[in-house]
Amino acid sequence: MLVGLTLYFVLFRSLQYLLVFLTPVRQFDTSTSLLLNELCTSPNEINSYWNKFFWNKLLSWDAVFFIKNMTSKDEKPQFEHEYAFSQLWASLIRLIVKNNDKNIYHVFKVAVVMENVLFYSSAIVLYFLTKRTFSQNKKHSRFAKSIAKKTSLLFSLTSAAGFLTSIYSEPLSFFLAFVGIWCRECTISIPVSGQFDCPWRNWFSYSIISMSCFTLASLNRSNCILLGIYFVFDLIELTKNRKFVKAICFPLLSGLLMFSALIYQQYYLPYNTFCPQRGEWCTSQLLPRLFVTKTSLYSYIQGHYWGVGFLKYWTPNNIPNFLLAIPNIIILTYSSIYFSKIYPSYNLKPLVWITRSLVIMVCLFAHVQILNRIASFIPLHLWYLADRLVKTSGPEQMGNPKGDDKIVKLYIYWLAFWIPLQTVLFAAFLPPA
Repeated sequence: MLVGLTLYFVLFRSLQYLLVFLTPVRQFDTSTSLLLNELCTSPNEINSYWNKFFWNKLLSWDAVFFIKNMTSKDEKPQFEHEYAFSQLWASLIRLIVKNNDKNIYHVFKVAVVMENVLFYSSAIVLYFLTKRTFSQNKKHSRFAKSIAKKTSLLFSLTSAAGFLTSIYSEPLSFFLAFVGIWCRECTISIPVSGQFDCPWRNWFSYSIISMSCFTLASLNRSNCILLGIYFVFDLIELTKNRKFVKAICFPLLSGLLMFSALIYQQYYLPYNTFCPQRGEWCTSQLLPRLFVTKTSLYSYIQGHYWGVGFLKYWTPNNIPNFLLAIPNIIILTYSSIYFSKIYPSYNLKPLVWITRSLVIMVCLFAHVQILNRIASFIPLHLWYLADRLVKTSGPEQMGNPKGDDKIVKLYIYWLAFWIPLQTVLFAAFLPPA
């Protein structure tokens, strides 16, 4: 299976990078050329064959900010808005290059390699996570393997498309999220005939490994804070079953540690770095002399520089962006309905909550089209697609799909159209982002 998945992944990525190579050299936006002229010492280096026809095209959109953070001389962003681009991801790349080489192309190539390694590793982890999730007994083992294989293949066809050919931080969160969910899945006891439980022998896997993965994923990408819903769900279940000591030592402890790390990153560090000189957001303290302000630095940056906020994106000129997000809004919504009502599965309940929360959060508060880029840290919609594909593998069902199967078929057709298109648009530095 791993050989097949590897060959599939390499083939798919090769086709994407071929599209990048074939994209016209002249980009719509000048940010890439301005950055290269600022950070490169020689015009000949910028205009060398492979840099001109391939690597420079991958430095589009947010990749410009990520590479600036990765090559920063003092290891800090130059401007305030650059703090919105994962410092954890930038630090990881700086650690790999050992800070002894600030050549932008060397750092960039290392980051692209790491992007692909994490993307591929996430597909492998997702295979074993899926197999574990759907094989509750030996009778379901063959079915679980089929779903696991299709899920991993579908994950490689993520709608994030061209963004993941570059140096975006999403694959790091994908990998951490899947490892964390896998550890939690291996830790809990599913109540087939008994009560929900977390055996004491699994405390380290749950409260250290799973918690650390969810926390690091959230520090890397703020949307992954929704993974904390796992701890809320487990706390409710253990409390409901009157297992109060385990409720404290497992989900409550893990949730508090995750919450503390986020408060430290989002409030304490920025406040000590910028306040009180910065003014604005850092003067809006909830209590006098308290470093917790009414809005975090990240929230302030998102609102001030990108206009992120409740219903702020609901304007007529953004209708095309909503249309671009509709396929994933539909597939995420249907997957949450499918696994809660049509095909209920107890161990997927928290993931249903997370999926619904993500759709609501993005649609009401964010730039809605980013759902195409960030949704893959949640595997529920991939399991929905894989489950329906496995159950309708016969020629009769595939030829005349109905209901959910028609939605699945249309979504896969959309991916076949969207992925190459979005890859070329990204390489040309053209919207949508």
